[in-house]
Amino acid sequence: MPYDFRGGRGVRTLVSLAAATTLITAGWAGTHASGEGASAVPAPVSASAHTAVVADEPDSFIRDVRTWLMTSEDGRTYKISVALPAGYTESGSAYRALYVTDANAEFGIAVETARLNAPGTVVIGIGYDNPGQGFAASGVPRTLDLTPTDIGAATPSGGAPEFLSFLREELVPRVERDFHVDAGDRALMGHSFGGLFATYTLLHNEGLFQRFVIASPSLWWDEHTILDVESEYAAANDALDARVFLSVGSLEETTTGFPMTSDMTSFATTLSDRAYTGLELGGHVFEDETHLSVIGASFSRGLRFIYAAPGTTIPGTELPADPVAAAPQISSHPVDVRVDEGEDARFTATATGVPAPTVHWQSRLSSSGDWVSIPDATATAYVVSVARASATGTEYRAVFRNTSGEAITDAATLTVAATGEEPGQGIPSEADLTDEMRGTVSVPDSVVRGETVPVTVGDEFAGEQVDVYLFSTPVPLGTHTVSADGVVSVVIPEDAALGAHRIAVSAAGGALLGWDTTTVVAPSAGAGTAAPATLPDTGAEIDPALVAGALLLLGAGVGLVVTARARRARQRS
Repeated sequence: MPYDFRGGRGVRTLVSLAAATTLITAGWAGTHASGEGASAVPAPVSASAHTAVVADEPDSFIRDVRTWLMTSEDGRTYKISVALPAGYTESGSAYRALYVTDANAEFGIAVETARLNAPGTVVIGIGYDNPGQGFAASGVPRTLDLTPTDIGAATPSGGAPEFLSFLREELVPRVERDFHVDAGDRALMGHSFGGLFATYTLLHNEGLFQRFVIASPSLWWDEHTILDVESEYAAANDALDARVFLSVGSLEETTTGFPMTSDMTSFATTLSDRAYTGLELGGHVFEDETHLSVIGASFSRGLRFIYAAPGTTIPGTELPADPVAAAPQISSHPVDVRVDEGEDARFTATATGVPAPTVHWQSRLSSSGDWVSIPDATATAYVVSVARASATGTEYRAVFRNTSGEAITDAATLTVAATGEEPGQGIPSEADLTDEMRGTVSVPDSVVRGETVPVTVGDEFAGEQVDVYLFSTPVPLGTHTVSADGVVSVVIPEDAALGAHRIAVSAAGGALLGWDTTTVVAPSAGAGTAAPATLPDTGAEIDPALVAGALLLLGAGVGLVVTARARRARQRS
């Protein structure tokens, strides 16, 4: 059944794409350019007493290969290489055909592995007419051809539908026209992105291939979109007619930073549990093998499995009893969010792991505070409902855990644009909150939402007017006249964020007089609040006593903007 994979979920895969490119090219980057034309020869080798001078024409160790360039209807050019088996003849039974992606890097190993483990196979390699060797030379076109979705990166991607169409409608018909191969016995073999493409093809096969070797597939691509494809296929189909071998190296998880091992074993388990009619499934995790070192083993075991005679058991091809356990790996971090006051702010994060990790969101009021778990925030998306200006500067992160470990995302910061007066117009800001100014005014250690609290300014200011602010973002608490004993009374807003804050006092519209820290807590049940307190920044309901205790651990809030003391001096003169 047809699918459309042009969606835009893949922006979060950009970093992963860069890392994957680095991973591949680091192991396979070519160091010798072949030059222009077919007559280019390697650089001469220095002769010595034990070294012969190289011949004028380079020899090919891969015998009986036919090669040509082929441009698809979509304008993509491929270098097609066909390796014929020993004793190839146009008479007698037709030969089986094995198609291999990433021919620039893997055609040689695929041909010789097939000749040793599956004699009588015509091997068709699909590569690119690029100088150099291996994955490094074909990184850009292979990324386009072998990935199912476009993630909007600088390197083009998402061309798998067109590439599969090229195989089905152009390449396979030409091979079967020009060579003596069996149209009913085609196999597809691919590794890494090639394994991802083979998986995509398996789910869009429509009888094109009967056998698949899927080695170290990059199932992580675009937030594991290929797993959604399989789910959609399973919802519409009971059969999956193919003989399939899945494999991966045990060290791929830790050496690549991608969930290669756990993804493959989990996917194999899913396919097995589906109980598709016609699916013959084998698999193996190769111990102590990495993403690149596993290629030879995967191809050898895979070919022996898919070409085994009916009823033949190939040792080491049984599916893993259980998915390989893997600690969580962060696949996308939350990003900073800016909203207008009253709007919702949404943070998202994802991670992989086996078993599937749980998630819990945490917050803190500033980078110097302690992280506190947000009650009931256990989804990959967390929404701050009706964000208040006082929540500006609050940081959020997600913690993923399973039985194998824990992974924590980067922190993301919330900024809420306040309505009304713009900060910085006679209002203090962070730079004035120096240690020297701390404690020149004093406030209670904790204050309760909605209650009136005393702020001690000093009796030397008796009779003067002062402005009082509650921080994180400056929230004006009004202009007040200092009493004879040096105190003003202010009301803490009922929607003030719970946790650590600063209260600052300045001469009316002028110089900062001082500041002190306090902690905003919810009213106790005894004060007539029977319902649980609701965090204004989260929408999560929790027990008030737990809120008061836990949020006392939050760090200091965002500071104030300093202004000159000149106004206070003029007022007192």
